[in-house]
Amino acid sequence: MSVVLADRPAKVTSLARRANHLAFACLAAVAATAVPVAATAAGASTCAQQLVTISIPSNGTIPAQWLSYPGPPRANVLLPACYSPSQHYPLLIMLNGLSQNYNDYVTEGLIPAFAGLDAIVVMPEGGSGWYADWWNNGERGDPAWETYELDDVLPTILARYPILPQRRYHAIGGLSMGGLGATYLGGRLPGFFGTVVSLSGFDDLDWNDLNLHSPIAPTVVDLGMGATAEPLVNELIDEQEPSPDSVSDGDYNLYPVLGPPDSFYFDGHNPTDLAVNLQHTRVFESTGTGEPSSAGLASIEASPGNAEGIAVGSAEEGGIIYPMNVSYHQALVSAGVDVTYQVHTGGHDNPDFTNEIEAMVAWGPFKPVVTDPSSWTNDTVATSGQLWDVSYRFDRPPNRLVQFRQAGTSLSIGAAGSDVTITTAGGCVLHTATPATVVIPGRCA
Repeated sequence: MSVVLADRPAKVTSLARRANHLAFACLAAVAATAVPVAATAAGASTCAQQLVTISIPSNGTIPAQWLSYPGPPRANVLLPACYSPSQHYPLLIMLNGLSQNYNDYVTEGLIPAFAGLDAIVVMPEGGSGWYADWWNNGERGDPAWETYELDDVLPTILARYPILPQRRYHAIGGLSMGGLGATYLGGRLPGFFGTVVSLSGFDDLDWNDLNLHSPIAPTVVDLGMGATAEPLVNELIDEQEPSPDSVSDGDYNLYPVLGPPDSFYFDGHNPTDLAVNLQHTRVFESTGTGEPSSAGLASIEASPGNAEGIAVGSAEEGGIIYPMNVSYHQALVSAGVDVTYQVHTGGHDNPDFTNEIEAMVAWGPFKPVVTDPSSWTNDTVATSGQLWDVSYRFDRPPNRLVQFRQAGTSLSIGAAGSDVTITTAGGCVLHTATPATVVIPGRCA
């Protein structure tokens, strides 16, 4: 039986080790300026939330051509009111949407929606990379966005800031494409993230409004990622290097990102296909219906020039995001996930994003969660990772979607086309061909 405990550290042994190595480097290399982001009301606390911009180098996984500014990737960090380095705080990572970057929560006026959240909120660079290590015709080369977020961003934050160690205090969320990233990455590191938040998320890559999955008509996912309707042209584009003068030359073409639709790598990044990975995670899922909300209408009344943006956002939300979330919600329920599902009027626009963030804050992203499940399942196409008490590394990248399943001390690993090395929390190392079922030893020989 799974039990809910609030006082056990999250299972992130490798992350903790990397965070310790990074601690001194972060303090020496990251220049940051704190800026107050909220006025203080009369009689209230004399301190406000502080916004800090830092650099988080990518260790080569994100070449400069994929960034819209010079230098290494950046992140905004929102520190809680009266922040003290001697106090430990919950962590919320918020991922950006398509055609945005780390700074859009600031430039789009969304920071005030986090008011009252006594947590460290990190907004890392996500570019328009779909939070995936790109397929690149099977080479799985750069840009490697999921590797960057999990292996560079997260350890750097843990090294630099005082984060509470328990799983319940670790949440990851995002808007639109960022919602897809949160639901996917939360499942990549389930022993660390206790909560996943998808706000108007692009959460079902298989969804298609016209069911046009043919050589002559792209799915809405193809269109969302900017792919052309001609597969032959897509194949030609796949062979080209991204232009350093135009990120969008390569950044929005689907096939280099996840491979052909319905391929194992494509399915292995689709949150709806991977719902079981969040079986022991709290999920907050919010979507508009596309009907203009009172907030959207108020923004038009305040500034008539907003009318076109609200209309476009309403069409996007109602025609694409809402049906995607219906599908994703059904998958979560079928997988037995603890999901809070909020459907509301509104579109894909900042007034409604503000309302969604405020609703998430009110819901509470840091409540008790399962910390030591007796059984779990995780489907992945990643070459290496950490799943609860065990970490894995395949000798070669998997050539299919691989299922890990643990029940008690028995761990089964599906066929991967590669041998795999398993390392337990106690430091035991097991190497086996796949498929296999191994016994996790209580102690190493």
